[in-house]
Amino acid sequence: MAFDTTVVADRHLLDGVARGDADALRALYQRHGTSIYALAFGMLVDPGDAEEVVSETFAHIWLTAARFVAATNQSVSDCLREIARSRAHGLLLAREWPGRSSAPSQHGPRITMIEEIG
Repeated sequence: MAFDTTVVADRHLLDGVARGDADALRALYQRHGTSIYALAFGMLVDPGDAEEVVSETFAHIWLTAARFVAATNQSVSDCLREIARSRAHGLLLAREWPGRSSAPSQHGPRITMIEEIG
């Protein structure tokens, strides 16, 4: 079922994600992906790392949406931003960790989690 992201409330979409609805996740991504990327890029100043944070944020929501539905009164956008900040902060800490290996080289096109579930 395709969702019109201008009409459907975020909370309804999150409920759909909790039920395993990939279209609901895709709609959340379309609605919030750019702002999550901007937040991550502002913290990391690296496009690849910012993309990684976006992917990890939406992957985390996909795996844990039911918990968010049951446990929070926070807005969905606030939850997404909180997850993204945490992921970006983790990358910043990893940059400072002595002996951290460089990121693995990528061969071929990068496939995002959103593309994989679609």
